[in-house]
Amino acid sequence: MTSDPKSLAGRRWFALSGPVIGLAGVLALFLVLFAIRGGLGRFVSAANLQILVHGERVTALAALGALLVIVSGGIDLSIGSVVALVTVATMLVYIWALGVTGSKAMASLAAVPAGIGVGGLCGLTNGVLITRLRVAPFVVTLGMYSAAHGLAIWLAGGVILNFPVNAQPGWVDTFATAGSDYTFFDPGVWVALALAGTVAVLLRYTVLGRYCYAIGSNEATARLCGVPVERTRVVIYTLAGLLTGVAGVVMFAKMKAGDHTAGKGLELTVIAAVVIGGASLSGGQGTVLGTLLGVLILAVLDNGVSYCNVPVEVQYIVIGVIIVANTALSQWQRRRAE
Repeated sequence: MTSDPKSLAGRRWFALSGPVIGLAGVLALFLVLFAIRGGLGRFVSAANLQILVHGERVTALAALGALLVIVSGGIDLSIGSVVALVTVATMLVYIWALGVTGSKAMASLAAVPAGIGVGGLCGLTNGVLITRLRVAPFVVTLGMYSAAHGLAIWLAGGVILNFPVNAQPGWVDTFATAGSDYTFFDPGVWVALALAGTVAVLLRYTVLGRYCYAIGSNEATARLCGVPVERTRVVIYTLAGLLTGVAGVVMFAKMKAGDHTAGKGLELTVIAAVVIGGASLSGGQGTVLGTLLGVLILAVLDNGVSYCNVPVEVQYIVIGVIIVANTALSQWQRRRAE
C-alpha cells in the first residue's frame, strides 16, 4: 500500500469523481429541460437554492452518521424510526419541562439535549448488541427500526403531539424558515455544515477515523494490527446515533410537532445518498464531501422533478440507475487499487 501523498490525493479525487459527474449530469439535465420548457430563471434562483438546501438538512445530518457506519463496514436501517422517536421524545420532554418551569427557554434547554440523547442511546444500543451478541448489523438495526417505531407510537399515544397553545418557542420558527435575511440559510443548514466539518476532521485526522477505515477495509487485519474493533464499533454507532438525534431535533422543529410517522423511509434516502456519494457498502471507502454531494444530487432530482411535473416514478428510476452506476464505479476503483 503506497503512502505517496500525490497517490492518496489522486485516490480521493477519483472517489469523488462519481458524485461530481453525477451532480453535473443531473444539473445539466434539468437546465436543458427548463431551457426548453421555460422557467430556467426560477430553477437557478437564490430562493430556489434556499428551498432546495433547507429541505435536505435532516437527510444531510443523518447521512453523516450513516457515513461513519458504512465506512466501518456496517449498516443502519433504524434511522427513520429513530428520528421519529426523537421528535416524540423531544416534544414530551418540552411539555413536561414547560409545565415544571413555565419557561420556554428552560423547556427547550431540557428537550433538545434529551432528544439528541435518545438518538445516542439508540446508537449505543445498536453498537452493544452488534458487538456483544455478535449479530449482523443488518439484523440488529432492523430490530431497532421496529422497536423505535413501536416505542414512538406508544409514547405519542398514536397521535401527533403538538405544542400547547402559545407555547411554541421562537427557535422552532427560525429553524422552520427556509431562508434568513442575515445568514441566507436557516440555522439548521449551518448546524449541518458545522457537523460535516467535524466529521470530516474526525475521519481524516483522528485515530478513530483511521480505525473506522481500517475496520471497514479488512476487519481481520485491523485486529492483527491492534485495533480495538468492538470498542470502536460501539463508539461509531453511538456517534451515528447522536447525529441521528440532531437530525431528529431538526425534524421536530421543521414539523413543529412530535410525529411518530416522521422520517418514514428516511433510512433508504440516507443510504442512497451515502452510496451515491462514493461510499462502498462493503466498507473502507467514503468521504464527507462525497456524502454531501450525494445528498445534493437527490435534492436536485427531487426539486427538478417537482418543478417539471415529471412523474415521481421517473425520479426513482434515475436514483436507482445512479446508485448502481456509482457502486460499479467504486468496485472498479477498489479492484484497480488492489
